[in-house]
Amino acid sequence: DVGLPDGYVAGVVCQTDTAHSVDMGDTVIHGGRFILKGKVGKPQRGTLMTNNLRLVDQNKWPVDSVRWTYTDIFLSDDTIYVDRNLHVTGGSIQADFNDLQAMGGENNADVWAFIGNHPKSVVSVYLANNMLKRGYNLTKAEIERLSEMITDVPADTSRLREFRQRIAYALKTIKGGTLVDMELKDVHGKVCGLTDVVPKNKYVLVDFWASWCGICLAAMPEIRQIADEHKDKFTVIGVSIDTKEAAWRGAMAKHPEPWAQYMTTPKGYKTLFDKYQVGNGVPYYLMIAPNGTVLGSPSRPADIKIMLGE
Repeated sequence: DVGLPDGYVAGVVCQTDTAHSVDMGDTVIHGGRFILKGKVGKPQRGTLMTNNLRLVDQNKWPVDSVRWTYTDIFLSDDTIYVDRNLHVTGGSIQADFNDLQAMGGENNADVWAFIGNHPKSVVSVYLANNMLKRGYNLTKAEIERLSEMITDVPADTSRLREFRQRIAYALKTIKGGTLVDMELKDVHGKVCGLTDVVPKNKYVLVDFWASWCGICLAAMPEIRQIADEHKDKFTVIGVSIDTKEAAWRGAMAKHPEPWAQYMTTPKGYKTLFDKYQVGNGVPYYLMIAPNGTVLGSPSRPADIKIMLGE
């Protein structure tokens, strides 16, 4: 009983491992209630949404009459209940997820504390896999700590297998470690390796981007400004993950930057997806020290400034 007017629509979407959302189903609220039935292959992080778009359309209400609600859930094959305050309960997985939200969210400290208190939880292995998805994001000690904390997840053996594989890859892409090579090609079509084209004796930012990534393109002017401010000690190289060369070249023409540009080959893209655990999750940045070690993976230009300042 959600206490919303009849005619509102309630639906659930779930986030897949590739970051795309999948519509799991929707229904119309009647008598303040709704029921959705189905099964999921494995527990999934998702969102319960309600809206009155149907009513607005039927009654020709003004656009400012549109109302939405968004409630985070962790969908499983347990019976899940939603109350009048849109608070979700039901099943051990949702109970664990509620514990995480009660701790304050998914910032770094909360995640580590939650995993420590729930080492066998589906939610813990989900959070751990997300932490491991971007190479050079964790130290060796942090990766080993995760491995020691999560050893068994009876309710989600597939995510546990994924976790163990990600741990193995992450140990090869640790903060302070050496740069894992990947195959690229330059603007002349010549095949080369990432480790061969990273300039020596300077701090280097490797900017992984794509023509379709608006965030990547929007960040480039700020990165150029940072490069100008620190040009004696800092430089940038760009690596596009576009799969079509024409798209890459078109984007470079529209957004010309003063640094060297490269594009992943199919083999290089696979390295990024597997060993770096990035896939198409750009922008992705790597900061490399003058001695060639990887300092880490800043999330945005502001973090690049901080790392250079330090």
